[in-house]
Amino acid sequence: MKKNGKKSTRGSGKKTKEAQEKQEFEKLWETMPEEARDELVRLAEDSESEDEFVRAVFVGDCPRCASDETGMTEGPDGEEDLTVGVCKACDYVWCLECDQELTPGTPCGHWDICESCEEMDDESGICPTSPDQCDVIQTWLSQKRS
Repeated sequence: MKKNGKKSTRGSGKKTKEAQEKQEFEKLWETMPEEARDELVRLAEDSESEDEFVRAVFVGDCPRCASDETGMTEGPDGEEDLTVGVCKACDYVWCLECDQELTPGTPCGHWDICESCEEMDDESGICPTSPDQCDVIQTWLSQKRS
């Protein structure tokens, strides 16, 4: 309360946004399969820090050597590239969306497929079909692996 008896609105916008985000998260949480919720709780409990939790959820262990010394690579702008993982133990680099091995600094080939896809939302740049569910990307991956 201010001295004049009126409520202060300073900081209330932040609280409102936090409350809205919490409500949105709770809705999302309720729609998730129980196994997914259980796995996220397990990862949170097993993680020693927020960074370790984020690494465990979004990057995981190295697909080549199974090391947990992994992270996201740095893009050309110096920011983390949220789609590319790197293993600090064996220097393996891979696409976090389709698991394809990558050459450092080279974008994953599945992005070319996505760009030409009719399902891609032009405004948001987001496709409603994840790479692991996309028949075209899975066919491309099968051909690359054979």
